[in-house]
Amino acid sequence: MHALFDMYKVDPCGSAMWLGSVQSYSVALFELELTAAKAPGDYAIVNRQTGERNVLNFGLSVDGHHVTVVTEGVSH
Repeated sequence: MHALFDMYKVDPCGSAMWLGSVQSYSVALFELELTAAKAPGDYAIVNRQTGERNVLNFGLSVDGHHVTVVTEGVSH
């Protein structure tokens, strides 16, 4: 099976660092949640077939729990 989703770490200046590819959106989300546990910030999942991009913000709430917010969904 081919990898269909690319994962990126997005920095505040707008550049992105490729983190890898996986076969499903749910696996991409899980991988990014694990990564964000060590490095909160902005991440993106890009569907290679459709070009759809979801930008996710993983931050810490006041009580110390991780919060995931989908900030953008873009289809190309």
